[in-house]
Amino acid sequence: MGGPRMRALLAALVLRANQPVPVKHLVNAAWEGDTPLTSAATVHSYVCRLRARLASAGPDGENRILTDATGYRLRVEPGESDVELFRERIDRSHTLLNDSCPADAGTELSAALALWRGPALTDVPGRFAQLEAVSLNEARLAAQQESMEIDLSFGRHTQVIPELQAMFLRYPQRERLAALLMRALYRGGQQAEALQVYRTARQALVEELAIEPGPELKAVHQKILNHDVELAFPAATPGAGRHSLPPDTGTFVGRALEVRRIVTAATARPHDGRALGIAAIDGMAGVGKTRLAVHVSHQLADRFPDGQLFVDLHGHTDGRAQKEPSAALAELLEAVGVPAGSIPVTLEQRIAVWRTQLANRKVLLVLDNAASAAQVTPLLTGGSGCFVLITSRNRLIGSQTTETLSLKRLAGPEAGAFFEAMLADRRAAAESGAVAELTEMCGGLPLALQFAAARLRHRPTWTIADLVAQLHRDRLLMADLDIGKNGLAAAFDTSFACLNTEQQRVFRAVSRYRRNTFTVTAVAAATGLSSLDAERMLESLVDVNMIEPLTFGQYQIHDLLRAYGQRAVRFHSGEPPAAVAVE
Repeated sequence: MGGPRMRALLAALVLRANQPVPVKHLVNAAWEGDTPLTSAATVHSYVCRLRARLASAGPDGENRILTDATGYRLRVEPGESDVELFRERIDRSHTLLNDSCPADAGTELSAALALWRGPALTDVPGRFAQLEAVSLNEARLAAQQESMEIDLSFGRHTQVIPELQAMFLRYPQRERLAALLMRALYRGGQQAEALQVYRTARQALVEELAIEPGPELKAVHQKILNHDVELAFPAATPGAGRHSLPPDTGTFVGRALEVRRIVTAATARPHDGRALGIAAIDGMAGVGKTRLAVHVSHQLADRFPDGQLFVDLHGHTDGRAQKEPSAALAELLEAVGVPAGSIPVTLEQRIAVWRTQLANRKVLLVLDNAASAAQVTPLLTGGSGCFVLITSRNRLIGSQTTETLSLKRLAGPEAGAFFEAMLADRRAAAESGAVAELTEMCGGLPLALQFAAARLRHRPTWTIADLVAQLHRDRLLMADLDIGKNGLAAAFDTSFACLNTEQQRVFRAVSRYRRNTFTVTAVAAATGLSSLDAERMLESLVDVNMIEPLTFGQYQIHDLLRAYGQRAVRFHSGEPPAAVAVE
């Protein structure tokens, strides 16, 4: 564009695009105190030369600089000025941040910073350019800091550390910049380096400005010294949650009352000051706890837009150890966007991070197959917008549940409808009597019905009556209906294995009775226990859903669990294999 004065004039016009720029301002920009005697005429001469150069750049260039009453105005169309584009994108990023859209705001900031090719106005001399450059470069630096703050919120501390370090070397007295670098270094496991940044920044502030660090920088320094968990993870970013529910089954039948109770617990506003809704579903192995939890969770998904998370705690999984709360929290933190490298080590820190992350989110959390209240308590969120649904074979006594359902076997019509849905062929409609008999033999247990239907599907030439006849011949066969390692016997095995020695002895004893009901007195007589100890043992079996209470002092055992218990007797020497009559 010519010499330094030409560039200064053009810069003054561009920076005030589409606005009248007085001749006096143009003179100050181009000559800076060395004002020519005929300043207006000299400016006009330079403007004519600018018009000629712009005309050579395009057909419309000659008409770009318009004469105004007090000076000149440069016509710039939308999208032509990098300065205006930069400012527009910065404004959009701020709007997006206010609307809780940090990812989109980061995209706008990246696009705004991509317009830069170096410090502003480096080829324009004079105080005018220096003053204008200060403002532009400050805006660029602020945008860079905002962009890196967003990167930190998404756990990208490793990526931003080199750029932050380079900027800090140039601006060691910038407290916001120092705080960002300290946070990034700390999250990257470089605590000593983070503390050194503070010392360097403090020295620069004291020596150059004669002031101590401000509250923000001091607070970050103190949090690093205290190993504050707030620094160890990115800030919560709404919408970053994962949707990890298993697929809903297309054959869900019945449980209308239970579904309604859970939905009400999840959606009704609490009136007693509770901050968190928690529902627990307990019941014996195979009764359909997980199926119900998953089905209801899909119905509730739209009410929890920040995530629907499913975790199997392996409380009763064959061949798998129970998942420790610390391991479950690591899994959950990654699910809501916390990078693995930013997850704290101790259980207490992970609990604090987890509850902080979900404080302002609406998340549905399904804790499946829990072993105890102690296993799930550390996983409970602190946000009133969340809902936790727990399934367990044990009654979670001492838990903080707001709704508890002890799931029972399916009633006759529901059991028949469930079996027909699982079988999915014409045999069920043609053999309604056999279906009723089979569902009775399965005791309305969904898992047993599922396996019975699976056996018939793989034997298309059988009738339902054929399977019923086979089961009558060998009553223990029902407990052996298996599909790989997920069979009914395997499910009962894990429940039995969780009992202590005395509980196992009492369970085997009650399974030998000719009837499935029994009293405390009868069990005491059969086991040699006192009435008080017999009652205590029976109540403990109720708590783990191996037997059911009827009236005070009277209990019952599910037919399939009784068949399983009789089979278990055969594997323990000294136990009589035959059933005994106990009134």
